[in-house]
Amino acid sequence: MSSSPVISIVVPVYNVEKYVKKCLLSIQNQTFTDFEVLVIDDESPDNSVEIIKEFTDQDKRFSLYRKKNGGLSDARNYGLGLAKGEYITFIDSDDYIRDDFLEILYHECVDNDADMAYCRFKYTFIKTGIKVPMIISPKRQVMSDRKAMTTIIRDTLMKNYAWNKLYKRSLFIDNGIQYPVMFFEDIATTGRLIFNANKVAVTDQYLYYYVKRGGSIMATMNAQKISDYALSALIIKNHIVAHDQYEDYKKAMHYFVKKMHLVNIYSVLRMHILTRDLKNMKRNLDINRDLYLFLLDDDYQYQKEPKLPVSFIQPGRKKRN
Repeated sequence: MSSSPVISIVVPVYNVEKYVKKCLLSIQNQTFTDFEVLVIDDESPDNSVEIIKEFTDQDKRFSLYRKKNGGLSDARNYGLGLAKGEYITFIDSDDYIRDDFLEILYHECVDNDADMAYCRFKYTFIKTGIKVPMIISPKRQVMSDRKAMTTIIRDTLMKNYAWNKLYKRSLFIDNGIQYPVMFFEDIATTGRLIFNANKVAVTDQYLYYYVKRGGSIMATMNAQKISDYALSALIIKNHIVAHDQYEDYKKAMHYFVKKMHLVNIYSVLRMHILTRDLKNMKRNLDINRDLYLFLLDDDYQYQKEPKLPVSFIQPGRKKRN
C-alpha cells in the first residue's frame, strides 16, 4: 500500500457494539485494498472501542481516533480533517457494505472521469434480517453536474445520504465544505458537493446495506428535527442563490419544499399527539405554512449564515394524574 492511500473511509462510532464488528469486517474484506479506515469514536459509552481495537491491533489500515462527543456531523468532519486519500467515503458504523463497494465506485469515478460515484442500497431490518431494496433508484448512467444537481435536490430518485457515495476529497477541501452540526446534515451538504462536481457516475448495483434498527430521525421527529429539515432546504437554496443559479434549479427546489411541507405537517401532528400536548399545535402548523412560503419565495436574498426566520415549538408531555 502506498504512503497515501487511494481511498479514505470515515466510520463515526457511537454506541454500536452490536453492529460495529460486522461493519468493519465488511470493510476489511474489500476487493479493493488500497485504503485507510479512520474510525472516529465519539465518546461511545459502550464496548465499541474494545471491538474496534481488535481491528487496529492486527490491520495497519485501521486507525482509532477518540474525541469528545459532538454528534455524527462533528465525527465526520473530524475524520475528513485526518483523511489522506484522493477519494473519501463515509460508512455508518451500524451498516455494512458489499465486498466490491470500493472497487466498483472507484472505477466508476476513474473510468468516467467523475468527481463522485453513487450506488443503490438496501434497507436491512435488524429484527428479521430481511433486505429491501430502495424501490425508486436511478439506472446506470453518468450524470452531468446540472442533471445530478436537479436530481439530488428533489431527493427522490437519488437520495442525499452521505454514505452510499464515493467522493473526490478535493470536493470538500477545495470548496471549504463540511457537514453542519444539525439533523438532516446530509441534505444540507450533498447538494453543495454535487454542485461543485464535474460529473456523477451512477451504478445500478446494490452495494450498501443500511441497517434499520428503529429510532430513525423521521420516526422520532421533534421540534428541533422539524426545524432542521426546513433549514437543510434553506442551506441548499442559499447556496444556489449565492452562485446566481436559482432559476436553473427553481423547479427542483419547489418540488422538495412542497414535499418537506407535507412531511412536516405529518410530523407536527404526530409530535403533538404523542406528547398529548395540543397547546401549540396550531401555532406549529402556522409556522410550517410560513416556512413553506419563505422557502418558495423567488425573491429570497443570499444570507452569509442562513437562518430560519422562525422555528418550531417543542410540546411537553402532559403528566398523568
